[in-house]
Amino acid sequence: MICQLCLQEKDLIKKSHIVPNFMYKSLLGKERRLINVNLADFNEKKRYMQSGYFEGGLLCSDCDNRILGGLERYASNHIYAEHSEKLGIKKMIYEGTSEILPCIRYENLDYVNTKLFFLSILWRCHIAKNKVFSDVSLSHHAETLRRMIFDHDAGAGDSYEVVLTFLDTEGTRSTKSVIEPRKCHGDGNTFYIFHINEIMYHFNVSKHNKQDLFTKGAIREDRVMDIAVLKGFWARQHFDLYMGKKILMKSNIRY
Repeated sequence: MICQLCLQEKDLIKKSHIVPNFMYKSLLGKERRLINVNLADFNEKKRYMQSGYFEGGLLCSDCDNRILGGLERYASNHIYAEHSEKLGIKKMIYEGTSEILPCIRYENLDYVNTKLFFLSILWRCHIAKNKVFSDVSLSHHAETLRRMIFDHDAGAGDSYEVVLTFLDTEGTRSTKSVIEPRKCHGDGNTFYIFHINEIMYHFNVSKHNKQDLFTKGAIREDRVMDIAVLKGFWARQHFDLYMGKKILMKSNIRY
């Protein structure tokens, strides 16, 4: 069968993760499993997942382990690890001003590995067959991203931008969750949003009419990544807009 990444006729592995487990490991309970809830129908019986979303028959072992695995290992150690400063990464909190949002800043990140890691998740959502990812349909962008990942070429900072936003809704929304990606349109711009464990991942695929979000907050070629922090009203509004509805936590029903 044909590997989706190298496009070679090879034996394909039976289990390829679409989203790496370490991105939502803190969501796993004592039984080390995730609860999968249909947000369109809360009466549907809950389903449990032991290891997140994965599929077989997509990738060969070399592409999955060496190429995508290499990107995952970099992100796991340098971005999501608690002690990444031992690897030379600087992480600081910027409180912001009346004109600039507060942010979590990472310095000394490898631009190529960082950007390609996040883009690889978007691309994997596109090739996945699970209906959870059905909103990700990249058209001709899929081939461009495939080549970028395979060739280890992240492109310029102003192309296929990736922006991360941390949401602090003060306990009023179910932000400690994994919610399927959505395709969005605005002012001629097409982009995708994926919510994973309090962080919104925004992916731009348009060359024109880019929103300020992508021109100001994207992962930068100077090895800096700022994760904008939205709090209170703005965080709630951003989350509700993404969900397309307002879903309140019972303990904070007044919001």
